[in-house]
Amino acid sequence: MDLIAAVSHRIVPPDPSIADAVGTRHELATALADLVDNAIDAGARRVHIRFLTRGGALTDLLVMDDGRGMDEAAIDDAMTFARTRAYGDNDLGHYGLGLKAASLSQADALDVCSRAVGGVPVGRRITKDSPSYVETLDPHQVGDALAGPVFRIPGADAPHGTVVHWRGLRTALVSPDPDERTEWLGGRIEEVRDHLGLVFHRILARSRVEIGIDEFDADIGEAGAVRRVRGLDPLAGAVAGVRPIALDGAVDGRPFRLTAVILTESALRDPAVLASARSSTTAGGQGLYVYRRDRLLQIGGWNSVIRGGRNYERLRICLDVDDPLLDFVQINPEKSGVILNATMRRAMREAVSDGGGRSFEDVLGLARSAAAAARRRAKRPIVLVEPRRGLSRQMYDAIGDAVEFSDTDPVYIRWKRLPGTSLVDVDLEGRTLWLNDLYRPALSGSSRPDDAPLLKTLLLLLHSRFFEGSYLGDRERRELGAWDSIIRAALDEELEHRGLRKGRTRE
Repeated sequence: MDLIAAVSHRIVPPDPSIADAVGTRHELATALADLVDNAIDAGARRVHIRFLTRGGALTDLLVMDDGRGMDEAAIDDAMTFARTRAYGDNDLGHYGLGLKAASLSQADALDVCSRAVGGVPVGRRITKDSPSYVETLDPHQVGDALAGPVFRIPGADAPHGTVVHWRGLRTALVSPDPDERTEWLGGRIEEVRDHLGLVFHRILARSRVEIGIDEFDADIGEAGAVRRVRGLDPLAGAVAGVRPIALDGAVDGRPFRLTAVILTESALRDPAVLASARSSTTAGGQGLYVYRRDRLLQIGGWNSVIRGGRNYERLRICLDVDDPLLDFVQINPEKSGVILNATMRRAMREAVSDGGGRSFEDVLGLARSAAAAARRRAKRPIVLVEPRRGLSRQMYDAIGDAVEFSDTDPVYIRWKRLPGTSLVDVDLEGRTLWLNDLYRPALSGSSRPDDAPLLKTLLLLLHSRFFEGSYLGDRERRELGAWDSIIRAALDEELEHRGLRKGRTRE
């Protein structure tokens, strides 16, 4: 049967509901990574993420870069759902949905302000409710905003670049407790730092781009300290004793290479390995680490290549996907995972080392042997009660990386005015380690909920086991009394040395 001829055509614009259909699997960190992709593709040397707060609550988020910027035509293309740009050989973009999908997955409104090299300011706005209704922003106000302190990268003076502005953040914590909001925001920032450090670790290692994060208090018009994103290699490339095993394969005549590592005890404690394990959906972060153009697309998971499990918790395998392999490897729109078709999975299982000395099955055997040996060496874990509030996310992760949290309910570490001169009170019923607010000015000097990390951590280590039971026995009460007496003596001497107390007072 002959092919029926087409007599006309028309371009069908996307329905506004497309905003609900794309980006649904994005989280804050993956959405921001998508915007960093755009900045790198625009030739940016510096990318800056700014969390904007008012009254202590997160209201807006900015992603700023010093790339080549956009003119009227480029920004119109960038804000159109049905149009993708022509990608270069080294570009990280893939589907052309990143800016819109990532932004509207997190915020109700997206503003983009930009200035091309030698060009004039341009700005556009779309909203989640009307993503195909693109508003043109006043160019004079856009220019003023780009020159203002809120839209300026700290220490940068480039007259060109782009600012992506999220307004109406739907994922921000709305708790009325300012301490909870501060703690939540600190945790999100550390999660974003870890994710970006993993995703872009190869690019950061080559110093192609610098990524920073800060908080900007709109009430006082000032930004806090910049937190740099550091590269985190999830395959522990810099850890002594980790030896990569290269396996070569081909699928339909297209070559690829797998690089397998079996993590040592020291590698398991490496910050990058720990961060990737937290970000992965598989135990210990085991599985495939898939890259395209040095950008990490998948953090662990086996994609049905093998079943996985406790015997493979130390095994990680890197796969670099070039464009010819995209017929067999599908990247999800959020760039947070891939799908391998059956042909690719079979080809990976058939990969061998140069000269055929080692096979994929041999690597699996080495991983099983390493896991079995580790179980024989396993020692009794160090257990600590989990601190839920009072410490920063960074400190919480450091504790969690060093010990196992007990099965009991977590404890809170908080300040309040205690009767008498004791520094600490153990409240079992309220699951709280109370610190005497009388000494906060001398020992902390801050009103942050995560203040005095050294003091709080030491007190947590000292008092953790008292929270393991539901009541205090005679010996526990005597121990607490002894600790209290020693702590008060040390506190008196500390205050005396600082000139804050002339004589010692003991009860």
